[in-house]
Amino acid sequence: MSNRFSVDLRLGQLSLPLCVVAGQVFRWQQLGEGNWVGVDGSHWYRIREGGLRLNVESNAGPDEFSELFRLDWDEREINAKLLEIDSDLEPYMSSLRGLRLMRPSDPVETFFCFLCTPNNNVTRITGMVRTLGAFGEPLTDGLTVFPTVERVAEIPEAELRAKGFGYRGGTIPRIAQELLGRGGADYLHELKSASYEGAHAALCSFNGIGPKLADCIALFALHHTEAVPVDTHLWQAATRLYFPQWRESALTDLKYRAIGTFFRERFGKLAGWAHQYLFYDNLLNWRSRR
Repeated sequence: MSNRFSVDLRLGQLSLPLCVVAGQVFRWQQLGEGNWVGVDGSHWYRIREGGLRLNVESNAGPDEFSELFRLDWDEREINAKLLEIDSDLEPYMSSLRGLRLMRPSDPVETFFCFLCTPNNNVTRITGMVRTLGAFGEPLTDGLTVFPTVERVAEIPEAELRAKGFGYRGGTIPRIAQELLGRGGADYLHELKSASYEGAHAALCSFNGIGPKLADCIALFALHHTEAVPVDTHLWQAATRLYFPQWRESALTDLKYRAIGTFFRERFGKLAGWAHQYLFYDNLLNWRSRR
């Protein structure tokens, strides 16, 4: 069964392409000009862009779509608040109008998607996520629900390595087994209700999850919007804007913590939203700034 509905947007309210290619989600693809297909948890979406209207076919409804793209957060208020705090963000925000901090519905899916990201690029991550997704139950027309924790834990390391996962072919099933020992999907749902600090510490206690990966999971899977993943791109942006004294030095654990603390003290619950602008701008433009 599918629903058809349209979403009418204000100028700058939502750019679907920016949101789904900006390293927040990895189960979307473009099928021709203005046509997109994607999966979020148990929901599939086919979307056709038409100016300021999105025409959507899905097994979800408008409420689930709004949740996913966080349309209940007014970007005009958020952007005004960010610029009130720091006007230096203006060029990044202006060049990425419609980029929003997304709210994926299934923490299990997002947890394992981000386990594919360390030392990797978006193209390879997307391919790995597609491979993992194929272990799930069918949804429609070749799309699948992401596999359960139990199913991921059963995947042989050799099978994933043969499909190009490298060392992640071992870490992903092993972390799935460790997650099962802590309660599986229920454990991740519980971490959504924990404090950011508590959730981050719990994630870092997994063998193979470090501070940056824990922050990615906290931000996108658990919706702790004060999380700030400090990868190469955020590090370059942060040292360009806020920590020029560190521009020629390496990112250390101490500096990682200092940058995260700085963003949380400066932007509060909007730290993750500010991060998304700076991260994606640098991802697009780092070569021209070298």
